[in-house]
Amino acid sequence: MDEQSSHGPPTKGPNLSCFGCRNKKSRCDRAWPRCGRCLRLGELCVFPASRQSQVGKRKKVRDLEAKVDQLEGQLKSLKSAEAQQSQQCQPGGDAALPERAELARPMPDTNQPPPFGLELDLGVDSNSLEPRPHVGGSDSLANEVIGLGLFEQLPSAQLIRELTDIYFDRLHYATPMLHRSRYTASLYLPPHMRPPMCLQYAVMALATTTDDTHRHLTTPFYLRARAYAEADEMRGRGEHVTLAHAQCWNLVANFEAQHLNFPRSSTSLSLSIRIAQMLNLHRIDNKGQPTRQTIMPAKDWSELEERRRTWWVLFCADRLASGVTGWPVLINERDVGGIFTLLPASEEAFMNNLEERTSSLTSSLRQQDPEYSSLAGRVLASCLFHRTLELTSESFTQEASQDIQASPYWKRQTAIDNDLVTMLMFLPSSLQLPRNVRSLNAVFVNVIAHTAVICLHRAGLGKSRAGHLKLPDYAIRQSQDRLLPAAEEVLNIVRMITDIRVAFKNPLMVFSVYMAALVFLDDFATEHGSQSESNLEFLLKIMATLGTTNPITRSLAIQLAMDMEKSGFDSSVMERVYISTPSL
Repeated sequence: MDEQSSHGPPTKGPNLSCFGCRNKKSRCDRAWPRCGRCLRLGELCVFPASRQSQVGKRKKVRDLEAKVDQLEGQLKSLKSAEAQQSQQCQPGGDAALPERAELARPMPDTNQPPPFGLELDLGVDSNSLEPRPHVGGSDSLANEVIGLGLFEQLPSAQLIRELTDIYFDRLHYATPMLHRSRYTASLYLPPHMRPPMCLQYAVMALATTTDDTHRHLTTPFYLRARAYAEADEMRGRGEHVTLAHAQCWNLVANFEAQHLNFPRSSTSLSLSIRIAQMLNLHRIDNKGQPTRQTIMPAKDWSELEERRRTWWVLFCADRLASGVTGWPVLINERDVGGIFTLLPASEEAFMNNLEERTSSLTSSLRQQDPEYSSLAGRVLASCLFHRTLELTSESFTQEASQDIQASPYWKRQTAIDNDLVTMLMFLPSSLQLPRNVRSLNAVFVNVIAHTAVICLHRAGLGKSRAGHLKLPDYAIRQSQDRLLPAAEEVLNIVRMITDIRVAFKNPLMVFSVYMAALVFLDDFATEHGSQSESNLEFLLKIMATLGTTNPITRSLAIQLAMDMEKSGFDSSVMERVYISTPSL
């Protein structure tokens, strides 16, 4: 074949229509070198050399192969850099220290939403959130993001709003420190004005624990909340912490406590409390000596109240955690000048930005101010609960000749018991039951107060049986008479709760039910009363049922079944618990 037939159309004219006419679906006269339509319109006329349609697959394949090669090269360089860094981090000499330029490199701002196309895989299926796009961007940005490991595609706006509403509807009562309308509105602000990513993920992680539809997102959201919070902590010299970070670490601590991770929960709570102390949240209402300003002035009263509420929520968490675990408290009102923050106002005043006067913790404990908010009642109940368990955990031996009335232990027990009785008798209207049975905060305050009574008198009877405290017969009968009514009150409150699955997300609620069950167990073991047996079976059934999705409830249900088996119950009790609460 000659050169003319190999590289161009034949001189006699083309046999196929030109590309222009084919695209316009017009009739082509196939005139050479330009057809009549292209000549009339002044367009470029190109004739195909064959009937094969023109496709661009080969070029696309080549581009994709080039991108794959580029990503593989970046991955190899990253692995080699990590291997070199691990060798340099061996102890000894200056070789173990990073370069000064690396130390000076600022951490990325994790409060900003991640750039589109960059994501963090934390063990969650991408289809469960959103479709994941391919990796793009410059090499330096990609390397920085891969090295930090913090960016991922955000959940959809609908999912964020849904989980946020679930949190405020079901779990906000336990940590009522966020202003709902302000927080929800801030999610639609520009990225730099939104809440930190760590706080957003902490809120959503807690919300997923109460919703079966999104329960598979619980662990990924928790891990992301911790990752963002830890990255913010490492930015600069640690000065990039705000009120939102104190709130975030408290929510993370709550999440970890719900999942039986008490050591990590205590550490997270410690971080939250220390951040709050650095922000001087314990000295908000200090009118005496000047306080070093470490936080911007509040824009309005509700923002100032949010800081008060954050502090007192941390105070409650510290008191309750210390009472249950036996570890020392992190907040001591007698250290470093004490606490100069007034008790929180009512929820209505907080939400509507209506300034409301409140009293101090000391005056409320002395019953000088009978009216206080529901959150303030939670603070007082937590304080008395901690004092109770602090007393019961102390080692004490009474001298043989010492009168019981002069015993230091008996004096403190009587004082705490009187404070608990007074508190339950004069609860404000917002905390009284059964009129406020739909308020989980009112339920918690009443339950924790009755639980403190149970712990106080069970410990006294236990010390008496062990010989550490010589109680007269009337004191023993008095303690026994206080135990059973307190346990029955806890049982009646549990029967009235409308959403018991959400209420049992609070570990202290589960602990209270367990303590009430022990009272019924002791009464059945000594008196063999059918009513105590029925109450015990009812509480065990509830705990076993809720234990399918609640690790703490499952753990205490198994412990209660073991206690019942030791007291003479049939061995099938343990089998029923294991059948009802499969391994989580």
